[in-house]
Amino acid sequence: MKKLELHNLGVQEMNTTEMLNTEGGNLITDLFGILNGVVDNVNNLLGNTITFLNKILGPLVNIGIGPIPKF
Repeated sequence: MKKLELHNLGVQEMNTTEMLNTEGGNLITDLFGILNGVVDNVNNLLGNTITFLNKILGPLVNIGIGPIPKF
């Protein structure tokens, strides 16, 4: 069996420090990034919905239609 020389193919070696500092495809980090994105989107959606409902329902409450109970 022939030994494959990676140096001839342009592959460079990395020392331990370089390997630790290189950003790679860490599955856990990627999953947390996706989860954070979903949470941010849900948070923005809820905030926008509440703002919209306040603009629509606020005037109705002020004129006495549909009082909103306060807890």
